[in-house]
Amino acid sequence: MTMQDHDRILVKHAVTGRMFVNSGVDDVTYTLERLEENGAAVLEIRGISPWAAEDIRSVQRELNVFHFEEPPGQPPVKHWFYVGEHDVVYNEATSTLTIRTGAEITYKPDEYWA
Repeated sequence: MTMQDHDRILVKHAVTGRMFVNSGVDDVTYTLERLEENGAAVLEIRGISPWAAEDIRSVQRELNVFHFEEPPGQPPVKHWFYVGEHDVVYNEATSTLTIRTGAEITYKPDEYWA
């Protein structure tokens, strides 16, 4: 899945809530490929600086990755991916950070709040 006009991703530190990447405001592009194994996925984010990649890699076991689908006129769908022990790799030549996630939880906020 490639980035859509009404989709965005967030990469946050689970412990402190620190925002590392917000595709809605940061100058990045991404692709998200869902794998067949237990909600795993591979997220590739292009446009990441080496120092930002180092910050992210330093807490890779404590990352949360969110994918928001926000089509106009429809309720949003939120996907929450856990990273944990999975790999976070940075390619400095292409400024690409690759995050392999573990389990995914999908939820629709409109089903919880009326």
